[in-house]
Amino acid sequence: MQELNAHAERFKESLTAHDQERFGSTTFQDLQRELAAIQRHQLDTKELMNMSRLGMFLDGTKELEKTLDALEFPETREVMACIWGPALHLLKLTTPTERAFDNILDAYEIIGAELPRLLQYAPFFRDCVPAQEFLENTYKDIQRFHTLAYKLFFSLPSKLWQRMHRPIWKDFGNTFKQISDSLALHAKYIKKHGAKIVDTSPHGPENNSRTDSGLFVEDWSEAIADMDYYRSELRKLWRDFEDQEEQRKRKRKLKITSWISSSTKIQRMHEDFRKMRICPNTGRWLFRRYSEVSDWMGEEGKELPESAIWLHGNRGFGKTILASLVVDELESLKTEKRGYVVPPESRTYFFYCQEDDNEHRKHLEILKGILHQMVQADDYMHPFCEDKMSQGGGDNLANAELTQALIEAFVEYTPRQYIIIDGLDECELKETRQTAKFFMELVEKCDKVNQGQLRVMFVSQRTPELKKLLPDDDASILLKPTDNAADIREFVKKRIPEFSGSENNAHFNLKDEDKDQIEAMICQQSEDSFLYAHLAIEYLLQQQTKGDLLKKIKEEILPKDLEKIYEKLLGSLKRKILDGQGGEAMWQKSKQLLGWLVCAERTLKWHEIQAILSFDPDVPKIDFDNSMLRQDMEKYLGSLVHVLEGGHIRLIHATARRYIVQNKHISEKVVQCHLTSLCLRYLSLPCFTKDYSSADRRKHAQQGWFSFQDYACSKWHTHIDTVIRECSDIFVTDLHSEIETELTTALELFISTHREDMQQDLREDLERGHLNNFEDLPFFENLTFLWNHIYTHQKGNEEERNKVGIEQIDNALRDNRNVLEEFSPTDPALSADDDPEFCIEDQIQHYYGPNLFKCNRTLCRFFHVGYDNKKARDTHDNRHDRPFKCPVLCNSAPIGFSTNKDKDRHVRIYHPELSEGPSNFEALSRRQESGRFTCRLCNKTFTRKINLKGHERSHFGDRPERNA
Repeated sequence: MQELNAHAERFKESLTAHDQERFGSTTFQDLQRELAAIQRHQLDTKELMNMSRLGMFLDGTKELEKTLDALEFPETREVMACIWGPALHLLKLTTPTERAFDNILDAYEIIGAELPRLLQYAPFFRDCVPAQEFLENTYKDIQRFHTLAYKLFFSLPSKLWQRMHRPIWKDFGNTFKQISDSLALHAKYIKKHGAKIVDTSPHGPENNSRTDSGLFVEDWSEAIADMDYYRSELRKLWRDFEDQEEQRKRKRKLKITSWISSSTKIQRMHEDFRKMRICPNTGRWLFRRYSEVSDWMGEEGKELPESAIWLHGNRGFGKTILASLVVDELESLKTEKRGYVVPPESRTYFFYCQEDDNEHRKHLEILKGILHQMVQADDYMHPFCEDKMSQGGGDNLANAELTQALIEAFVEYTPRQYIIIDGLDECELKETRQTAKFFMELVEKCDKVNQGQLRVMFVSQRTPELKKLLPDDDASILLKPTDNAADIREFVKKRIPEFSGSENNAHFNLKDEDKDQIEAMICQQSEDSFLYAHLAIEYLLQQQTKGDLLKKIKEEILPKDLEKIYEKLLGSLKRKILDGQGGEAMWQKSKQLLGWLVCAERTLKWHEIQAILSFDPDVPKIDFDNSMLRQDMEKYLGSLVHVLEGGHIRLIHATARRYIVQNKHISEKVVQCHLTSLCLRYLSLPCFTKDYSSADRRKHAQQGWFSFQDYACSKWHTHIDTVIRECSDIFVTDLHSEIETELTTALELFISTHREDMQQDLREDLERGHLNNFEDLPFFENLTFLWNHIYTHQKGNEEERNKVGIEQIDNALRDNRNVLEEFSPTDPALSADDDPEFCIEDQIQHYYGPNLFKCNRTLCRFFHVGYDNKKARDTHDNRHDRPFKCPVLCNSAPIGFSTNKDKDRHVRIYHPELSEGPSNFEALSRRQESGRFTCRLCNKTFTRKINLKGHERSHFGDRPERNA
């Protein structure tokens, strides 16, 4: 019977000290008095709730108590208090909430229905000691219920359990049924073997039982032998249930994370940054020198630390590496080895903003990235998330307000959480404001209830706007230029051996003094820039000979700033490729790859880059089999890129994009013209015309012909717009005559292929300002004709703007995708030799990625991201039919709203300038400056040109200027 004590103690361990005390002193009489008071109140308020449902539970548990007394169990009072206490306080707590109280009554009725009258079997339990296990397991099952109920109603704040109660209680349904089945199993065996000592005669003693078994000698050998069967059956019952629950919860978790659809790169980026910390003590000065940081992490200070802090320093300082270090340090501090400086139950979430990645620079994407980690970290909130998902949440989470509500719920539930957001300065100002405002307000809200429950760290450069939004005074931590000097020196020392030979570098055979000079030179010129030190080492390692390297060392020739070092790094990469086996062809390929990466209108996936490389516009055909690169991208671009798992490509640093397009090796405008020509030539392939056979379509699908269609169909008109606005000056001289010829040919071919579906008559209101810069060029007429069509298309309604804009291409895109959806990502691809018998190792996913089911709206992110199944895509498509749209192209609500009320609320919060509600204060009198810059498409005016350019690009669903 000692197991009863163990079960009771385990239950007590889940209680607070206060609840242990009040539950431990509760008796059955206390419970009866409380029930009477509740019933009187319900009678007075005429709100009776059929409390007779408690009858069987009360009778059954009281019989359990009497049975334990009959067996002279010494701890009966303490053990039973763990039943009476939670029952009393559960009923008392939930009385004001009708649904919760009703659910508690239902649960007790289910449990009570399976509790037998145990007292009549007391002689059986006394004489057959192994049978006492039935009592222990009966008690254990009752406490399973109380443990679940206690966590929901007592562990959570009142307002939170009232919000979460319905979905979580519904999720408990399977467990309640399992508890009922388990109790029924105990009762079955009790009745089976104890029946022979129960007096069933009408004249028998009270309770129809024989309690004086001393008059009889029973043989319990059969019962004892049957205990093994009982235990086996009970184990199987719970094992099967736990396996089913694990599978159900795993599927639900996958469903929720798929619904959130956050960036898949977050964890891979963190691992990448962790690998960059090649020295064991990198960044640890942060915890020694800045008590604000160490106090924020732990609780060793005399005063409660600031709950939100802002870490800021110069660009290239290595702040992202510091952020990743803080994440890992927090995980380490909650271990026994580190003395539990951080509570073991705490959670750490993080997000790395990236200037050149739309999935890492939007408010909604930041929220979804944090929420995804919350869902991964804790299963308890999953029913609540699933409930929100089923209530019109759609197949993908696309509403910032709902995401914020879910994050708030997780924060309230978890006793301690840390959130680290790095690179907030790399987001658009609007996105930065929304993110900072939400998390700062959430911290303030939590501090009013439990200071320090939520702790947020922002890491960024210091900008005037961020200074207004983020913590100040002691919570604003400026990283000094001298802080990372020792780290930079250790980093350089760690990499010096690479000059003595490695897998990728030749042996320079340097003297110790040469190595010391390299170290001193780099450390001196790096100042506080880790990025500079890294690039400088990469630049020196690319020297072709020892003489070249020594010359740089002796003369201390290193570029003075990042712009020049990127220039030199590209130059060294060029020489290395030209002098190696690659030659000129490989260098041209490298320039192409780099140009496409920095000039594309959205981030390209690796298979899309492979598609461009495999496209021969002169044949024309796509030849993945023979033309795709079979070597890693690093072979072509060296240290300038990181290729993450899943085909995601990341430039070494946010500064890379800015400086690469400004150097002598790559001309941004030439690349833009080339990409424009590629899109036009690609969309002129036979697979985008009416006379394309079904047999060819299926064959070409297997050969990768449609790998570039998502990009070309959604971005071709954006590239035309960019060429018109920004690239006219490259045609002034004859230096780029090949680009002129290429663009002329592409325009002629595109228009001749699709003329029937294009706007024929020139519009009188056609904006010709930038267009006239091309009037002396041979393609001017065709460019005007095409721009006229684009202008007309962009003047259309939202539904029209979400199409390619040329009927023949729209139809072909639909047919091409229908064929692709017939394949599985792991199906074999087809050789370009058209020989179905020739087996190649490539798979469909190598040409198209794993998601073959795409949204049909070109301005939607899922037009190119897609889904891995048809049902998910169709559910997403249905959400586009929501009738109430945000009046602007908005990242916080890209799909729309089910009701006008929801739409108006969104506009008031995110676009107050569009709200019709009156101002709370009389506007100050000020001179109104009229807008001097007018949009060519909608005639809206702006006072600043940069705002106009951003607005014009929004017509095409594009991100803002890359160099803004």
